Amino acid sequence: MSSYVDELIHTLNLEIISEIETPSRMERRRTLPEAAFSGKMSSILRNMLGRNDFSVWEHQAKAVEYLVNFKNVVVSTGTASGKSLIFQIDALRRLTADPTAKVLVIYPLKALGSDQFSRWKKLVRIAELSDEVVGRIDGNVPMSDRDKILGAARILIMTPDVCHAWFMRNVGSGPVRRFLDGLRLLVLDEAHIYESVFGSNVAFLLRRLIAAKKRISRSDAKSREFQVVATTATLSGPSDHLRLLTGLEFAVIEEDQNGAPHFQRRAVHLSGADYGAAGEAAATDIVRGILSLSERRRFIVFIDSRQGVERVVRSVGDESVLPYRSGYEAHDREKIEKALRDGSLHGVVATSALELGIDIADMEIGVTLGIPQSRKAFHQRLGRVGRAKPGTFMVIASPVAFGRLGLTFDDYFRMPVEPSHLYLGNRFIQFSQARCLLEEMEVLGMERSALPSGASWPDGFAEVLASAKPGAARSREFDFIAQLGADAPHLNYPLRQVGEGSFDIQEGSRTDPDRIGTIAINQAIREAYPGATYLHAGRAYKVYEWRTSRGERAIRVGSSKNEAPTKPILRKQVNLSLQADGIIDGRVMTNETGILAEVYVQVNESVEGYRVGNTTKMYRDLRAENPSMSRKQRDFRTTGLVLRIDEDWFRGSDETQRRIREDIADGLRDLLSSEFGIAPYDIDSASSNIGLLTASGPVRLTDAVVIYDAVYGSLRLTEALYDAFPTYLARLDRGASLAGADAIVSDKIADKLRAWAETLAPAGAVNLANIKVPDGWRLVYKRRSVLGVYMNGVLFERELIEPMLVTFPGAAPSLFYKYHVPEGDAYVPHDQIQPTGQEWGWELWCAETGEFREVEADG
Repeated sequence: MSSYVDELIHTLNLEIISEIETPSRMERRRTLPEAAFSGKMSSILRNMLGRNDFSVWEHQAKAVEYLVNFKNVVVSTGTASGKSLIFQIDALRRLTADPTAKVLVIYPLKALGSDQFSRWKKLVRIAELSDEVVGRIDGNVPMSDRDKILGAARILIMTPDVCHAWFMRNVGSGPVRRFLDGLRLLVLDEAHIYESVFGSNVAFLLRRLIAAKKRISRSDAKSREFQVVATTATLSGPSDHLRLLTGLEFAVIEEDQNGAPHFQRRAVHLSGADYGAAGEAAATDIVRGILSLSERRRFIVFIDSRQGVERVVRSVGDESVLPYRSGYEAHDREKIEKALRDGSLHGVVATSALELGIDIADMEIGVTLGIPQSRKAFHQRLGRVGRAKPGTFMVIASPVAFGRLGLTFDDYFRMPVEPSHLYLGNRFIQFSQARCLLEEMEVLGMERSALPSGASWPDGFAEVLASAKPGAARSREFDFIAQLGADAPHLNYPLRQVGEGSFDIQEGSRTDPDRIGTIAINQAIREAYPGATYLHAGRAYKVYEWRTSRGERAIRVGSSKNEAPTKPILRKQVNLSLQADGIIDGRVMTNETGILAEVYVQVNESVEGYRVGNTTKMYRDLRAENPSMSRKQRDFRTTGLVLRIDEDWFRGSDETQRRIREDIADGLRDLLSSEFGIAPYDIDSASSNIGLLTASGPVRLTDAVVIYDAVYGSLRLTEALYDAFPTYLARLDRGASLAGADAIVSDKIADKLRAWAETLAPAGAVNLANIKVPDGWRLVYKRRSVLGVYMNGVLFERELIEPMLVTFPGAAPSLFYKYHVPEGDAYVPHDQIQPTGQEWGWELWCAETGEFREVEADG
């Protein structure tokens, strides 16, 4: 098998660390239930299936049986197992039996919907229905065309994004109401992708959709009939996940019922650098090697770096290989998708944006640079090859890459996939969704004093709904999210992020720029900071400025002839409290020398400058000549796990202790991400620049690490780390044994950590009496920072002059700041300041000596 891959490995002198072959499997068939092929469906199915006995693969028949018996069903079987045929059969069955029936098919990605659109058209022609019966509405369809498409469609294809931003925004209109009244089947394809922020938002969207459907169809028993079918190749606990996603109950078809045949696949772990310049060079060499094979072999290479994808394609320099990632404009995506489908594209280098992919039957070679962020992602990537013929999938990673996670390649390959993480308790997601629901309830004539019936709403949502009503009293924490939504919540609260707006990437003059893409702020401060070389759709751009005034959120770029790569100089500050109100649900354990707790944290990420080769460029120096060259930052509240150990091997400012804390933080973060399939951009860690909030202001900790959600408002992703802390330490320990000198933490440190954890016990409260200023340094807002100061409940921006300690009788010193007002100097306590805009930061201050020091940067 795959002699061409052996040729490639030999030519490039690659080292095989481990490999696994999955054997081919024969099919198992079963006849469809009689209700599925009665009436017109008899001839339709003969044409669809190309056979007269109405038999399909075993799992397909069982799923259709559930559907004809009025059950919701989730089909969780492997890639290329014909899951789409299940809902296609049921959709045509409904349309031919009931002329008023409608079907809504939601694909999570435009590329997937675009690929399936033509297939649906072929199917309705087989059913002797017109092409207009199938409608597709996504962000590329002009507003002026949408009502016409919706009015003619009986099968409507949408992404969740357009369902939220357009369909539900117009739920009171005639075309939308009529479609919902006739809706009989909702299809959720690739249901495993609904996780994290995106999935949590979609869970509310689906409840809003169901509530609207039931309100519109309340007077007609036939119209109230409504079922859901969901499909996925990689989902752990599919029934539980779909119940949380939709609030409904589901029958389940799992892999042990899969009757589909499949071709032999070979998975190979190749030794090589798996990140950075060396990893990208290895990926480039493999692409060039594939292009040089004696016979044309189509391929896909995955790289979990948007800019890495661009760099590899530019290095290859072959027009038959294109990049693919998020942030492209529609015409760029469509060009690549068309070339993949028609075969003119030899290969593609992609991020996870093509994991679900377009079904390319002749894709033979798959490559992933580094271990994918989850086993779900690994199996999705593996499923891109070997669909119509045998295929080979290669993982480029260091020889100990799996061992560092306490696993072998075989362990990783055969372990069940991780659960898809949904958390519906994020306060900011709840608030934004409540704003949308309130508008929908109003146009549908629903009473807004309580949640709509007919949907299962998460705990706490009723209270948030009440606070989201116009004129209602609300917590100050919702001020920013309310401002972000303004008077168009469906448009201003995108499903794929929470609490933070995206930026348009604009090319051209200030007065008449062209939008070439979009980028989220967490990506922008790492990729598109002022002065950066930003790669997009195979071209190099120079970032000129960020524009955030007058409601505009744009990053202006221009074509660059100098393609020198830049690297951001990043700074991260994490603040937390160990008072009762800073600990989540009393989840804290202590021993004589430390604390383990799940806590609320405030995170500030900033880009302070960048490097070009060996040259460092700091914004504090560049800004004098060019005001656009200024630091950019992201500030958000979330949750995390704090680990404090007051022991000599862990505590201190020396390089040895600092490195130990960094290794432990990185190891726990990577294990949590690996075990639960958490995307790297959704979780982060800190081992320095950690501030503990005390009565006298924040103090710097040098005995702590924090693993936290990098998500505005939190998804409680670190909850499992607290619940199963000994299990994660055992994995670190096994990793030390398997990886030896290349382990994340050494066996000696793993032993110390395990011994420390064995004495932890639940604690009712934390004694902070001994926490003063451990090393003399306090964390303070930087001098000349512009921040919001609350005066009589109103926020005013003021420039801070300097910090000071103020002692009141019988109390500990309190941290205040001096600032100017027209009448003279004024003073404000630390806890009455609200960060606003970009013109502020942190620094360290020693009150005893009056010294100031920059916080540490990572660059």
